[in-house]
Amino acid sequence: MRWRLRWDFAVSWLFPLSEGVDLRNHVRMTTYALHKPRGVLSSVSDPNPLRRTLTDVMREARVAPLPGHVGRLDAETSGLMLVTADSLLLRAVLGWEEVAQAYGARVVPKVYRLLLAGRHERDSEKIVMLREPLLHQRAGKEYHSDGALVRHLRCFRDVTLATECDFVDRNDIDNVARERALLRESRQPARSRATGELVPPYVPFDGWLTEVELTISQGRHRQIRRLCKRSGLELRHLRREAIGPVELGNLRPGEVRILPELEKLELYGACFPNGISRG
Repeated sequence: MRWRLRWDFAVSWLFPLSEGVDLRNHVRMTTYALHKPRGVLSSVSDPNPLRRTLTDVMREARVAPLPGHVGRLDAETSGLMLVTADSLLLRAVLGWEEVAQAYGARVVPKVYRLLLAGRHERDSEKIVMLREPLLHQRAGKEYHSDGALVRHLRCFRDVTLATECDFVDRNDIDNVARERALLRESRQPARSRATGELVPPYVPFDGWLTEVELTISQGRHRQIRRLCKRSGLELRHLRREAIGPVELGNLRPGEVRILPELEKLELYGACFPNGISRG
């Protein structure tokens, strides 16, 4: 009982009530953090039974599926997704304009880690260009996206990773093992017809890779992939590391964890800095 009183006080203090809207009911709703594996669709169902969805991931993790997932990721992107029973939180994180107007909600930043082919130093033109705003058209409509905050992490050489990037963050272990074995068999040194010498297999960019961290607020219409294409960068893998204060942390592909109360408080505080108030 003492803990419950402290919990109620914390919610009331951080999120003042207004016009009969009790945020405590929202914060108490279940929210999960899920590491979407590469190759999984950001949907609750799909007509093709061979394609895995978020529902499959949650069932494999022995968690009751919920329909409300926050922040779509394309099939080839892995990383953090939030699955929640609270439709208000879902719309706030997605940046719905009506929620911002009605409740003063703010869009929380999303952090991504990029694995790029080649060696690109922090002050290279291609990396710097990632910071520039993006303008693109879709279905005849023009969209403006803010530039990204860029943090250059490292350049490194890894021949194995450079040739096997497609397996990163997949959790269909049996398929990965079979595909990796076939790939490695096909990449054995071949004998040159001209000289008779063994020639090692081709390695893109001599095995050089670059890791970059990007922070954006919108993330719509494959924004990061469009930024990389505009910059002339070859994106080998993309992973979302954080949504607002919620971080992926050590969650492995396919794992799901429930957000504890304090972490939910931080998330709601980021989405509703002034509490929920209408008008």
